[in-house]
Amino acid sequence: MTLKQVDFYFDFISPYSYLAATRIVEFSKTSNAQIEWIPVNLPKLIKLSDNKPPGMIKNKAIYSLRDLKRWAAYLDVPFKMIRPGSFDSRPAMRLAAALDGDERIRFCLGVFDALWSGSVDPTQEKWLKRVVEIKDFPESWIELSRDILNENTERALKAGAFGVPTFVLHGEGRAEMFFGVDRMEFLARACQQG
Repeated sequence: MTLKQVDFYFDFISPYSYLAATRIVEFSKTSNAQIEWIPVNLPKLIKLSDNKPPGMIKNKAIYSLRDLKRWAAYLDVPFKMIRPGSFDSRPAMRLAAALDGDERIRFCLGVFDALWSGSVDPTQEKWLKRVVEIKDFPESWIELSRDILNENTERALKAGAFGVPTFVLHGEGRAEMFFGVDRMEFLARACQQG
């Protein structure tokens, strides 16, 4: 059976991207999918798509916090809410873009875990250096940077994305987009149906 190609657009500032990331490695195996992790600039994507962040809509913000806690409990993963807009993820996103393959995946999983489990406070200076230390990543990675976030963000927008996590399944014919951690089951079904 041929591996399905799936683009996974994410940003470290997105708690829903974190939840999706906790599932993606296993998902890749069980769904016969090869996942390309693509870092994007979420605030820019939201602006370009005329969307609004959940924190800007009172009822949506209240609901989202409850929903995130439910998802974390369901997935049995640690979760500590970070105040929206309180940190800049772009340095870590640029580093993620500079890495390839398994190194990118390992780095991204480490950053997501450190941030959303609460083991690193991203509002503190040098938070990325702290992640590198506690996750035992090579210190040389700190110097890596590849500023392709704008290109990736435009690519996501062109694919129809308006937020993250967004998944795009490529196959015969037109690509199919799935938005949100709660749509991964539909994505899995689409991968298996071929």
